[in-house]
Amino acid sequence: MTTRRWQSEGGFALPLTIFVLMLVTVMLAALMVQVQTDRRIADSSGDLVEALVVAQSGLEGYIAHYDSLAFRPSDGDSLRINVVSGYADVVANVVHQPTDTLLGGIDYILRSRGRLIHPTRGAEPQAVRVVAQFARWEYGTMQVIGAFTAIDGFRCTGPRCGGTFQFTGHDQCLVETSVPALRVPTGGTQAIGPPEADPAAVEGPARNTFDDPDFVGIDWAIIENGAFDPDYRSLTNLNTWSSYLLDGDVTLHDITGAGLLIVRGDAILTGTAFDWQGVLIVGGHVQFEAATTRISGVLVSGMNHQTGSLSGSGGWGDTGTHIDITYDSCAIRNAFRSLSGFALVPGAWMDRWASY
Repeated sequence: MTTRRWQSEGGFALPLTIFVLMLVTVMLAALMVQVQTDRRIADSSGDLVEALVVAQSGLEGYIAHYDSLAFRPSDGDSLRINVVSGYADVVANVVHQPTDTLLGGIDYILRSRGRLIHPTRGAEPQAVRVVAQFARWEYGTMQVIGAFTAIDGFRCTGPRCGGTFQFTGHDQCLVETSVPALRVPTGGTQAIGPPEADPAAVEGPARNTFDDPDFVGIDWAIIENGAFDPDYRSLTNLNTWSSYLLDGDVTLHDITGAGLLIVRGDAILTGTAFDWQGVLIVGGHVQFEAATTRISGVLVSGMNHQTGSLSGSGGWGDTGTHIDITYDSCAIRNAFRSLSGFALVPGAWMDRWASY
């Protein structure tokens, strides 16, 4: 009887043990499958996030590329931007443009398809993400009210009145347009020259006056508070149509260059020649002491009047000196070329843009 009970109980325990082992094995296998599934989901989610970074980096690289070139992309332009962990193909399409494209305001849709590639996981992209951004191409520009706008006045007094000047308001780029050759503040003390000055020396619409220094359309406070970021803060790499910002009073001796030149203080032009193409904006006054001064574009002086910092009137030098200032809209446009670029439309960024 005892032997039979032991044999019966032993025969029941073995199948139970096998069943429990099988159940544990199945549970462990299911757990491993779940872990692998969760890991794949996590990897895929991570890859999509990385692909988003690649797409956004490509978009920003495309914008920076054209900002550095300072000319706008054509409709349908495409560029591949290589970034860390992949590359992005960016396409620019014009969605709206004005009749005169030189005025800027050209609307684009920029679409960037980012492809994530980890070399250790193969040459094929592990994830793809597409983002888009509406942007507007803007040209830097300024309001021109005169070939030479002297907010601080322009006069010649005393023994230093022997020089000559020639101001031309007829546009040398678009000959059918013109601006006043000289703009000075209203007031009898702001004379353009001695009584014997030749009126023919001011060509185009002659001398014109204004009452408000803000009328020139330049916000000088942006310069004063440091919000303007130029290409250079010294006269470096001239003749490249770059932007230059010089602090304080400066003496410009035998300077030849092209671009946007801003002087926060007074500017004294000396030497054999001062020859500038583009835009010259001076916070204080300009003293013309170079033997020959040529400015092809536009000159504005006395901008410090906007912020309450007054300066003396500009003037020209002794016998033998000559000033030649000519309005040229093409030179002005080229001077602002380095300030042209994409302006992103706020709230117009989209993720998961449709395929293109």
